[in-house]
Amino acid sequence: MAGKGEEHREAWLHRRHAFGINSDVADNIHFIDDSTCVYPIGRNIAIYSMQATQQKFIVGNERCDGITAMALSPNKKYLAVAESGDPPMVTIYDTGTRRKKKTLAGPGAGVPELSSREYVAVAFSADGKVLITQGGAPDWCLVYWAWDRNRAIASVLVPLDKAAAAQDRKHVSCISVCPKDPSLVCVSGSGLFRFFKVSEGVLKPAPGGIGKREMQNYLAHAWLPPDDRIVVSTETGDLLLIENFELRCVLHGSPSEGLSIDAIVAYAKGFICGGDMGLVFIFERSDDKDVYRKMKAMRVEYKRDAETLEADTMKVRCFALTQQEEFLALTTTNNQVFLLNLSNADFSKGEDAVFEPLSQSFHSGPITGLATCVRKPLVATCSKDRSIKIWNHSENTLEMSRTFHTEATSIALHPSGLHVLVGFSDKLRFMNLYSDDIREFKSFPIRQCTECRFSSGGQYFAAVHGNIISIYNTYTCETIGHLRGHNGKVRSLFWMSPDDTKLVSVGMDGAVFDWSLKDCRKENDYVIKSAHYTSVTAGAPGTSASASPLVWAVAADRKLREFELANLHAGPLQEPDTGDSPLSVVAFCAQQKLLLCGSEDGSVSCIPVPLASGVCAGSPLWETNLAHSSPITRIALTFDESVLFTAGEDGVLYMYDVRDKDGRSAKREITYAEEILISKTDLEDKNNEISTQRAKVDDLKLDMEYQAQKHKIQHVKEMKTLEDEHREQSERQYQKFEQLLALKNEQEIEFMEIRRETSEKHRGELQKLEADYQTQLQMSEDQIGRCQNDLDDQRRHYLNQLSERESNLERTKREEEDSFQRALQVEKETCDSLQHQEKFLRSEHEEVRLMIENMTDQDIEEMKEKFERKLREAREQLLHLKGENGIMKKKFYTLLKDIKDKETEIGNLFESQGEKEGKIKGLEKDIEALKNEIRERDETIGDKEKRIYDLKKKNQELEKFKFVLDYKIRELKSQIEPRQVEIAEAKQKIKAMDGELERYHQNNNQLILTINDLKLKLDGQLKEIGNLHTKLQDTEAYKSRIRQEVSDLATIGQEPKLLREAAKRLYQKHVKDDVRRHNEVEEDVQKENNRQRDYLERTVESLKKKLVKDSDTHRADAGRIMNENVVLIQEVNQLRREVKVVRSQMAQVVPAAGIPDALRSEMDTNKTEIQRLRDRLDELDKMQHAFGRPAPKELPPTLA
Repeated sequence: MAGKGEEHREAWLHRRHAFGINSDVADNIHFIDDSTCVYPIGRNIAIYSMQATQQKFIVGNERCDGITAMALSPNKKYLAVAESGDPPMVTIYDTGTRRKKKTLAGPGAGVPELSSREYVAVAFSADGKVLITQGGAPDWCLVYWAWDRNRAIASVLVPLDKAAAAQDRKHVSCISVCPKDPSLVCVSGSGLFRFFKVSEGVLKPAPGGIGKREMQNYLAHAWLPPDDRIVVSTETGDLLLIENFELRCVLHGSPSEGLSIDAIVAYAKGFICGGDMGLVFIFERSDDKDVYRKMKAMRVEYKRDAETLEADTMKVRCFALTQQEEFLALTTTNNQVFLLNLSNADFSKGEDAVFEPLSQSFHSGPITGLATCVRKPLVATCSKDRSIKIWNHSENTLEMSRTFHTEATSIALHPSGLHVLVGFSDKLRFMNLYSDDIREFKSFPIRQCTECRFSSGGQYFAAVHGNIISIYNTYTCETIGHLRGHNGKVRSLFWMSPDDTKLVSVGMDGAVFDWSLKDCRKENDYVIKSAHYTSVTAGAPGTSASASPLVWAVAADRKLREFELANLHAGPLQEPDTGDSPLSVVAFCAQQKLLLCGSEDGSVSCIPVPLASGVCAGSPLWETNLAHSSPITRIALTFDESVLFTAGEDGVLYMYDVRDKDGRSAKREITYAEEILISKTDLEDKNNEISTQRAKVDDLKLDMEYQAQKHKIQHVKEMKTLEDEHREQSERQYQKFEQLLALKNEQEIEFMEIRRETSEKHRGELQKLEADYQTQLQMSEDQIGRCQNDLDDQRRHYLNQLSERESNLERTKREEEDSFQRALQVEKETCDSLQHQEKFLRSEHEEVRLMIENMTDQDIEEMKEKFERKLREAREQLLHLKGENGIMKKKFYTLLKDIKDKETEIGNLFESQGEKEGKIKGLEKDIEALKNEIRERDETIGDKEKRIYDLKKKNQELEKFKFVLDYKIRELKSQIEPRQVEIAEAKQKIKAMDGELERYHQNNNQLILTINDLKLKLDGQLKEIGNLHTKLQDTEAYKSRIRQEVSDLATIGQEPKLLREAAKRLYQKHVKDDVRRHNEVEEDVQKENNRQRDYLERTVESLKKKLVKDSDTHRADAGRIMNENVVLIQEVNQLRREVKVVRSQMAQVVPAAGIPDALRSEMDTNKTEIQRLRDRLDELDKMQHAFGRPAPKELPPTLA
């Protein structure tokens, strides 16, 4: 069946992409290279390319239940995947080809004592030849594998307390192999931290551990360079350093606040750990006593929307580093994958690191709703994590996401892709999809709406409330009708296309109903009370237009039922069994005539329709594809039926390409709409933002043009300066060259003289040396003759000694030959015995050799094939790398050019940034000053408000005593009347002073006008003087020109004829009739100018004297006004004291009758008059201040 399943799987469904991750898998993310990572999605393994944003899949084992652990070999070539089942399995995959290399099974593979259904952890050794697996409860068996030979070398039961370990589902949490010694294994868990060593085919406990420290729950550990160190994390947040297999210390900087550390990864500078609340800590090696010190503490902020943060409940599950340690990936317990760029982060400077989603954010809870649309490539999902996500299936991206305060139980997407219908626990909401938000348009009072769906045309929508189906008009939101008839909850419904006049529904009561929407009544039904239906679909698989549609429904009784819609009451046409796992959802693909079903074991089934007799789960026509690790909750097809979507309780959304039997895609050419919804407010905001940005761009353009012009001018200046400097330097260099040339000539002359003297000196010395050499040569020849005689004597002596030694040697030789013959005989006897022994040993060696050859031939062949394959791969890789090298060289030179351009641009940006930072600092200072001023004003306003409150309170107290006795008021009136006469007199005086001040103002204004006129006249005269000065200069030039011409006449004074002609021309050129008149006019203008100047000087002098006199008079008047003002202020203060005394008397009197209206009006009039006088006094004070007089120190009091 597996082979057929593989064949059909390629024919019908092809996995395209999946959104999500299985966070329950141990070590669930690894980097194959710097841009490719691998992680589990459901029951499959996804290989994700970060550059191409595409996924490839490694399909899981059909005989297993799900993935439990992963491990990647250090050379990144092999991936070990542990899957639960009976028995559990570990499959080794080649990461390049995605093919199986080996399969390691449980019982029956050399590990008879393994009784667990799962492996909770797997790990490779540093050389990749050894794989260790940790079995689960109840025995917790650790197995040491030589995986390339598919053989278990050793095994051991890890727990110390087997009874407690059998009940603990998380007894072992982490295992690893020592990088230096592959035979040494470390295991940590709940109350467990032990070392084991393989010796003589047995895993034996090795010395070392925590020592006398109290046992804790050890969640993770990692080997650190040098490889005799291990860092261990605990549930309480302690980080323990193990060195030489003994506890050294608890690292300083450990969280130790009850925050568990669930994951650790080592890197070049130290290690990275993380756990509770999404916290990530980076530790680096140090030279001090702390060994490792904490460099940075960060938090993974998973912001689902503007209001909700999940970091408080999120835990870091696993870490993964790229080979160059450029990127750090981490997974969390809420099914998210984040990426951190370590190459751009400087943790020593305290910079904030930003964790970005690896591709996009996923659902962190079971998906409860799934819907597609027609006009756009959108898919909508809702989940129990209270979020709604809109996906783009053509680009494999997340378009938008929003989180609500209540869970969403169902979702439907309008065919236009502009509206979405969401069923919440409290109500049904009709919402609009904007470009970046989902906003509610209308809500309906339907609680716990588990199913809602738009009609095929989008003009209606149906919503389920318990056992009632409500039908609404999409565009008016009016109720069309309610469909009642089910006795249990309605679980699924389906609109019959193309006219949307029929609706099929199924429920928990075992009923299948066919509804007519024209009169909202039931037309046909079929009920099986023992069947609890979960999903329904319908369609016409036949090509005939008159063929009756078929209805397919799946139920919890492990049956798939096929009905004919026209004869629904007649019962099912076919009723095949769905096998061990019931189907949960169903969809119909009309193009391929397929039923696409999702089951509770997470698999997707493809069944041709109409259902053939005898078809059932496991038959060749029933094709199964592994997908989710939990039950599938929703299934949907795109409008063109080319893409299938499945969603499950594991929070994963799978996308499949639907293909025909020949493997061709069923996709049709569809032009998707690009329109989006946008509110008027958002549009206005965006337009305003565009206008603002355009204005900024214009300002920046002007600024850049100004800066460019400025730089250009500066450049011209610098060029001119450089040219001048170059010219001066050239001149200096030329002068220096001339000096050096003269010095060279002088030195050449001196050198020639010195050479001549030296030659003569050397010639004399050479003759002397030749004479000395001849003398020495004669002495050497004499010495050679003496040495030759000595040599003849020594030769004769040597020949005599040689003959003696030859005779001695012959005698010794004969003696040695005799002794050698005797020894040779002994050696021959020994050799015979050794030859006999050699024959025996040779036969024994031949047997051993044959046995060893038989044992090693297989290994040699395997190694030969392995190395030949590696050689071929290396050659292919070499050719590939040569091609890539050429491409990369071109890219390198291009990038160098781009880098230079970017560096220039960056320099310009830094300059602009510096200027803007200066502006910002100035603005910040202004803001700070304004804040201080606002703070001071707020304090002043607070004081004023407090004073106003006090005054209001006093006013309220005074109003309580407004019922004062009449005789006291009359008495006050009699006291006020004389004062009113005095006030009237003061008014007359003030009025007279106002008139006098007005006259002074008029005189001052007149003087100012006169001075301005004189200034204008003076400016005119100055301009006239300038014109006269210009004319005078022209006259001087004219006179100089005449003198020049007259002097030219003197040169021809000896030639009368020429002199006459030249004088005549000179006369005709310069002498005219109006010369005399012109001179007279110039004299008249000069006289008039002098006369006007004398007049203006006399006028200015008289005005100055008048201004001094008026200032003295004005100062005397101001002094007089000030004295009168002081007198008035004293009188007002006296009145205030009298009023205060009267009020104190009033407060002591018991209120009797009310104040008469006439008296009250008279009091109000007096108050108004007093206020007017105070205002007038303020005006006088301002006038005194304007004239330079100080204000009076005592001001009149305010009236209550």
